[in-house]
Amino acid sequence: MMGNPDIVFYQQYAVPYFGVLSIAAHLKQNGFSSEVIIDTLEEDPVNAIQALRPRLIGISVMSPEHKWLIEVSRALKSALPDVIIIVGGVHAIFYPEDILSGAPVDIVCHSEGENVLVEVMRELNKSVPDLSGIPGLSYRDERGNIRMNERAMLVPFREDVIEDRDIYYARYPQLGRDSVHRFFSSRGCPFRCSFCYNANIHDIFKGKGKYVRQKSVESFLKEITEECKKRRINFIFFYDDLFTFDKKWLKEFLKGYKEKVGIPFWCTARADVVDEERIALLKEAGCRTVSFGIETGNEDIRRRVLNKKISDEQIIDCGNLIHKYGMKSQTANMFCLPDENVKDALRTVELNIRAKADYAFTALFMPFPNTGLTRYCIERKLLKSDYSLKDLPYSFLTSSVLDIPRRQKSVIRNVHRLAYFFVRSPLTFRMFKRIVFMRFLGPLFEVVFLFANVLRHKEERGITWWATIRYAWRLKKSF
Repeated sequence: MMGNPDIVFYQQYAVPYFGVLSIAAHLKQNGFSSEVIIDTLEEDPVNAIQALRPRLIGISVMSPEHKWLIEVSRALKSALPDVIIIVGGVHAIFYPEDILSGAPVDIVCHSEGENVLVEVMRELNKSVPDLSGIPGLSYRDERGNIRMNERAMLVPFREDVIEDRDIYYARYPQLGRDSVHRFFSSRGCPFRCSFCYNANIHDIFKGKGKYVRQKSVESFLKEITEECKKRRINFIFFYDDLFTFDKKWLKEFLKGYKEKVGIPFWCTARADVVDEERIALLKEAGCRTVSFGIETGNEDIRRRVLNKKISDEQIIDCGNLIHKYGMKSQTANMFCLPDENVKDALRTVELNIRAKADYAFTALFMPFPNTGLTRYCIERKLLKSDYSLKDLPYSFLTSSVLDIPRRQKSVIRNVHRLAYFFVRSPLTFRMFKRIVFMRFLGPLFEVVFLFANVLRHKEERGITWWATIRYAWRLKKSF
């Protein structure tokens, strides 16, 4: 890019972030330039940002990165004291005051950022910028007090604005060479599972526009076909919260996708929002893998605690239907849940097997502060009463913060570590499931778990070992 960018987006992980793609496109249409710096792909990211000399630094974070945000913002303020730092992402929507209280940043965007960032850049062009009239912002005033403007309106998709992937690929061409590329057709989810951010976002933006939004079939197909002209793409992942929710849209899109794109793909679904017609259409259009959530093998916990009103039978029917049409299924599962015991953890594996799951993704439950599910845990003495962001583990793959009896937690974590191979080989589960009680083997099972994640990534996407290793190396800090 010629000249200095107006804004540099700074992030930790080496994958294109949907929010950044969309905001960059809106900024470009309004005459503002932007670049991305990825922490894990730079020898000295702060120096790289210094060299670009932006007017604004936008840090995109998820809640487990809160401690990282504090560290990097301190480093950036030390090196670039006059450059304004703005923080965005879902974490910023939930915790603007915590961010401003704990990190040396100037502004928090507590709404969707496309229109907000455009307004911020316009305001910075004035001799005396005034943020008070821009919805979607929190900031410190002249006296150091935290001010929180009203939430901004939700941003509808626009036919004339397509995500700007070049913002990533220009500086990091290795990302563009990945054989698997992610696309989003929608924003939001119509359901309110208590473990998901969507449950609270519905309420936060009540009265601020339509929450679940979907691109038109025509514009989404144009986006995909244009990207396919630029680079080689062997596999596509439709990374929506719930790709299959609108049956009419899905039928029209899959027909056009088969005719104009025809690349194998993977998508998200939900066990009570699938039927044989949807599954048949996915198969015909080239779908290779369908992902849906099981969460837990205890139906009572799934319904009562997680607010996911799906029965075991619906999960089994969904998995068997996917299997019937010759596709693979990936399931999402959580362990160390409130009210869960060892028997429940083993039942989660058993339900995956009954649903003929091919790839089981497993995580440890991570409670986020000030949410209903976290309050539930506090009431049951599973978390301390002052549980906050500083207590969040770095990754939901490795740590559980719930105060579960030590022996029980160790065994459940062993189930979590071995679940992928148990589901992959049901005979192994039947023969060796008692091994999870051998707590002293925990370190060995940790290595097995890391290998399972690498293998799962390879098999889900049907890519080579070399491509898998490259991707795992880039994401090594997430384990």
